[in-house]
Amino acid sequence: MQLNNLVPLTASHPPLLPPWFAVRVRAKSEVLVGALLQSKGYEAFTPTYREQRTYSDRIRRIDAALFPGYVFCRFPPHEMLPIVSTPAVQKILTTGGVPAPITDAEIETVRRTAQAGGARPHPWLSIGQKVRIADGALSGIEGFLIAVKGHQRLVISADLLQRAISVELNDYRVVPV
Repeated sequence: MQLNNLVPLTASHPPLLPPWFAVRVRAKSEVLVGALLQSKGYEAFTPTYREQRTYSDRIRRIDAALFPGYVFCRFPPHEMLPIVSTPAVQKILTTGGVPAPITDAEIETVRRTAQAGGARPHPWLSIGQKVRIADGALSGIEGFLIAVKGHQRLVISADLLQRAISVELNDYRVVPV
């Protein structure tokens, strides 16, 4: 039997990495859980941003989680027990009882955005959702979020007239209703 055809694993042939998963954790425990998972040998990612908190006697700058209540972790799907047995871990996000993987591209996008600075948590908005403009000249106006040629617009309806208008949302902050 000849073994000459076997190719050893080298830098040019890296082993396949397991997928990323979202791990739900206890409130304000994201950084702790990330460190605990890393100490167990897993690759964990807890994106943070710098936030200023004002108290009655001082102002404090802290690192807060960009995704409060979540840590991203890379692990083989069959190795869930060491993850869920970590203190402050509540569960692994699943679809139909199977851990729901997150693509490397999504994780890399979040990583690059967090490292660039200026990122802040924002409510999830989907096209067709009812939203309210939070500040600016149109503050308080409600409508539906749409996308036209890659730009988000707010549609405001005049029900009595059965007509609508839309405004581009480039410079407005919107929140879900």
